[in-house]
Amino acid sequence: MPRFRAPGRVNIIGEHTDYNDGFVLPFAIDKHVEVEITPSSEYKFTSQMMNETVVLKKFQRLGKWTDYIMGVIWAIEEHGYKTEPVQITVTSTLPVGAGLSSSAALEIATAYGISQIFDLKIDKMELVEIGVKAEREFVGVRCGVMDQFTAVFAKKDHAIFLDTSNLSYDYVPLNLNNFEVALIDSNTKHELSSSEYNKRREECETILEKLNKKSFRDVNYEDLTKLEAVLKRRARHVLDENKRVLLAVKALKNSEIFFLGTLLYESHVSLRDLYEVSCDETDFIVGFLKGEIGIVGARMVGGGFGGSVLVIAKSGCIEEVFGELEKSYYAKFGKKPTLIRIKSSDGVHTVIE
Repeated sequence: MPRFRAPGRVNIIGEHTDYNDGFVLPFAIDKHVEVEITPSSEYKFTSQMMNETVVLKKFQRLGKWTDYIMGVIWAIEEHGYKTEPVQITVTSTLPVGAGLSSSAALEIATAYGISQIFDLKIDKMELVEIGVKAEREFVGVRCGVMDQFTAVFAKKDHAIFLDTSNLSYDYVPLNLNNFEVALIDSNTKHELSSSEYNKRREECETILEKLNKKSFRDVNYEDLTKLEAVLKRRARHVLDENKRVLLAVKALKNSEIFFLGTLLYESHVSLRDLYEVSCDETDFIVGFLKGEIGIVGARMVGGGFGGSVLVIAKSGCIEEVFGELEKSYYAKFGKKPTLIRIKSSDGVHTVIE
């Protein structure tokens, strides 16, 4: 029985820029969501992670993980394709709530799998559009395009330099040499994450309205003087972060990993102080890592208010530093973080064993 696998992603830099027509630099990781799909007389969805089976008779929002699947099926039909009820079993090696885009991986694995099962011949770009439509219009999270794009177009041993204003992209080799990337999951997921994410989007839309601009790509630093304090901070983050992505692409191409690490630290400070989407736990992790021997750079990744921290370190250094971090983190927060070792991965594909 074929199964369909889509990866999670880590964004090296370019946070909260993808829904602002900005630049991002993600790569897919070797943690994934996998779905097994069979035609059925009813919509029956089973999640082995949630230890739950849900049966639905129609397109229905339940406010839970099934919305991502049903939203995709709804979006496929909205795009003019004909489907039939299916039975879907979901397995995953992606930790939920870690900021690694498990939702987009589930959406893209489902969309790709249904296209294969019913021979719909949906092309890659339309898969991205279907995933985004499902999350925005069915689930209700006003996401950007980066997560779904990465789940579809990712290439092993490469990051994707993506311009979200026109979806032009380029593959950038992950020239890490004697360095490695890892994730530290704070094991924190604050309830306000979705609502605050949508609020940030609304704030950015308000900025464009006040400046009478159609896109953030038309906003410049002189425009900041026309904004009140909060909106000025949000706009400055987006402008600064776009510059950091361009610098990071050059750094990665030239294997300037120490400079890349500096950009990560700068990004975290901006996300903490200007965009205000960090939290005590991820701030603590980044603060602890900064200055530790062998650690080159770190920042929170994902939407914020919990989730994971991306770390760039000299090869072989991360375990010892993490051991000390784990003790300090537990003493402060009463729980332990999780070290997640990652490698790059390809985008969505069929798995046959």
